[in-house]
Amino acid sequence: MAPIAVGLLRLNAKRVLSRWCVVVTLVAVLAAGVVVALWSTAVVVGAAFVLLGVPTAVIDVNEHRIPDRLSLPLCGLAGAAALSTVVAGNFESGVRALIGGGAWAGLMLLSYLATGQPGPGDVKLAPSVGLLLGWFGWSWALAGVLAVYLLTAVAGIAAVWFGRCSFHGGQVPMAPSMVVVALVGGTLAQL
Repeated sequence: MAPIAVGLLRLNAKRVLSRWCVVVTLVAVLAAGVVVALWSTAVVVGAAFVLLGVPTAVIDVNEHRIPDRLSLPLCGLAGAAALSTVVAGNFESGVRALIGGGAWAGLMLLSYLATGQPGPGDVKLAPSVGLLLGWFGWSWALAGVLAVYLLTAVAGIAAVWFGRCSFHGGQVPMAPSMVVVALVGGTLAQL
């Protein structure tokens, strides 16, 4: 899985990638892949977050953009998994996932339309996170929204403090927080 994720990272990056980007991607994919392999439910969606979400997060940090070629297939896979759950008879989890994805998308879209924040890429990534967290319950979907904003704020403060990150137009990359919250939330929900 790690070579595929690095290949997707290289294919979708518009800038030359530093070595640390590749190393961070490899380590994150390996660690997240091991954890997701232990999930009892939503393993396919978790694997999609590892394969597509981690490169998305790295590109967002480096280029302040989220490639549609990564975020849209992730959303499609998460949506298809939720629909297949409904068809398979687990109506409650599947519908909750679909509503969670719609709620996350709606919340981010409203915020974007009202303030211009978060960016359009974050709006397209949000349904995937909402679908995954909604799968596990309403409290996970709601806590995930709060955790994403809190984690993004902490990352922004830390980046300014340490001078490690430049912000394009004052924006803090949100995809890393979304991917971390999705993977950590999915893991905690299954404990």
